[in-house]
Amino acid sequence: MNQILLLTGCINPNGMPFTSLTDNSARKEQYIKAINYYLHHTDLPIVFAENSNTDISNHFQQAISRNRIEFLTFSGNNKKNRGKGYGEAEIIEYALNNSQFITSSNSQCAIVKITGRLIVENIKEIINKRFYFQRDNSIVVSYNTAFTLADSRVILAPLNFYISFLENKEQINDFNNKFFENVLSDSIKHSKNFNYYPFYVEPQIKGISGSTGIEYLPYKDSFKRRIAYLIHSTTLMLRYYNLNSHNKIGFLPKSIYSIFLLCLKIINKVLI
Repeated sequence: MNQILLLTGCINPNGMPFTSLTDNSARKEQYIKAINYYLHHTDLPIVFAENSNTDISNHFQQAISRNRIEFLTFSGNNKKNRGKGYGEAEIIEYALNNSQFITSSNSQCAIVKITGRLIVENIKEIINKRFYFQRDNSIVVSYNTAFTLADSRVILAPLNFYISFLENKEQINDFNNKFFENVLSDSIKHSKNFNYYPFYVEPQIKGISGSTGIEYLPYKDSFKRRIAYLIHSTTLMLRYYNLNSHNKIGFLPKSIYSIFLLCLKIINKVLI
């Protein structure tokens, strides 16, 4: 399945609630830096979709001429009574409807959606490394342990999943504590056509949170950390399928999930 990298952007938040990083110049530079990173560290076609009518395509004319990147910008940062999560969903929707890269794929593509100011330093690994039993028609995302929030910073999923997620777009309302991440989580759990998997390797994210202003720093990579993450993600995956029996993982009977969970706990105690 072909893959397309979708970077979402809002250079001018213009008073958007729940936004800590509001300096337009700083945001613009972060987007330019991130786009350059993905141009040099991936070979995927890139769509940059931005919702404040701020065009930065003049910085990337050579990449545009090579048909490597596509820029979309529109006036969509208007429903401030819904919050920034709703705006993020609008960006994805606009990209799906207007990107030539995406519309020409005839629905046969996977979209790697990344918050556009952030740099995923191990982007190639998280795209290419997967569990050996992982199905092609899968949603790959990081979850919290309660399965109420799916991390919106990096999502890898088939195009058709994004279409189904957007059917729930009107549920997003930051003021009612119904965030993008909540609706994303619900869309995954209620889906009968797609299977959830965690990332096989932990995403190394660098950048600044637009909501809190907190800086994301890549972790210090080590064998021990990778094993700990793999145990954590496998445990999370097994727990997820125990709770969502309609969305079965398909490689183990549900009756022996608990045995695997126990084994993983023992391995974690011994090795970590």
